[in-house]
Amino acid sequence: MSMLRSSMRAFALVLVAAACGKPSLRPDPPSALDANRERLLATYVGRLQSIPDERQSNGLVGRDVATTCELWDKLDPSSRSVFLTLTHRLGGSTLGVDGTTMLDHVTTVYRVAGGRGADGDRPGSCGGFEFNRMFMSIDRELHAVLVEANAHRGARQLRGVRDIADIRSNSFWRESRDLNGPHRPFDMSDETEAGAPRGQTQFFRDPEGKLAHGKLGRLDVVNVIDPYALEMDQDYDCVHHSNPTCAYRFYGRACLPRRRSEGVEIYTRDYGDFEPEWKPSGC
Repeated sequence: MSMLRSSMRAFALVLVAAACGKPSLRPDPPSALDANRERLLATYVGRLQSIPDERQSNGLVGRDVATTCELWDKLDPSSRSVFLTLTHRLGGSTLGVDGTTMLDHVTTVYRVAGGRGADGDRPGSCGGFEFNRMFMSIDRELHAVLVEANAHRGARQLRGVRDIADIRSNSFWRESRDLNGPHRPFDMSDETEAGAPRGQTQFFRDPEGKLAHGKLGRLDVVNVIDPYALEMDQDYDCVHHSNPTCAYRFYGRACLPRRRSEGVEIYTRDYGDFEPEWKPSGC
C-alpha cells in the first residue's frame, strides 16, 4: 500500500510539472500535502477542460485554463482559501485502518467555490447552499470508512482507534447531527466532533443504488454522475456559514459570542498552519 501511494504521488508530480510547463525546482521533496494538492489541481484543470465553454460560478472557463498555474492565478482569494483549508483538513484526517489520510483517497476535484460574487477585494457571500465548498470524487476505500464512521458514530474500534481521526486529538469524524439532514442529492453525511470550524461531508450511502447513479444536479456539477462523489464544506459559525475569508463572532460548540475573527484565523487557531501562501510548484 505504501509503495503504491508513493508511486501515485510521484506520478502526480510529473503531471503537475507538465501542466505548469516546467519542471519543479523545489530544493526539498514536497510534502504529502503539497503533492496531493498539486495532483488534485491537475485533475481540476482536466475537469474544466472537459467542459471548455461552461463558465463556472467562480468565474473560471475551461478554454482559458491550460495549466495549474493559470488556474491558481485566476482563482479568487475566497476560492483559494476554501481549497487550502479543506485540503489541509482532509490531509490531517487519518484513517484508522491503514494510517493514510482522507486526502490520499480523493481522486478528482470537480468544483472549488468560495463566496458568491467573490473577487480580489471581496469575500463574497459568507453562506449559501451552493457556495464555499468543494465537490470531489473519492475511492472505494475512503467511502467504506466514511460509512463505517457514520454507523459507529465515531466510537473507537479495534486497537482503540477511530475510523477517522481529525487533526485535533479530541476530535474525530462521525455521523452528522445536522437537523436538516444530508444535502441533496446525497443521503449520508459525516461531520467532525469538536473544534471550529466543523468539517462536514456529504456522500451516497450505497454506490450501487439508484440514487447514486443519477445526475448530481448541483451548481457547476449539474450533469456529473458519480456514485463516489463527495461534497465538503466547513461550518465556521452557528448558522453554518462556510467562507474562510469572512469574519465571525458566534462560533464554537456553545455558539457564544467571541472575539470577531476571520475564518482563516479561527481555522489556524484550532487546526494549525494551512499554508495560506501556498501555490503550485513552478508558478
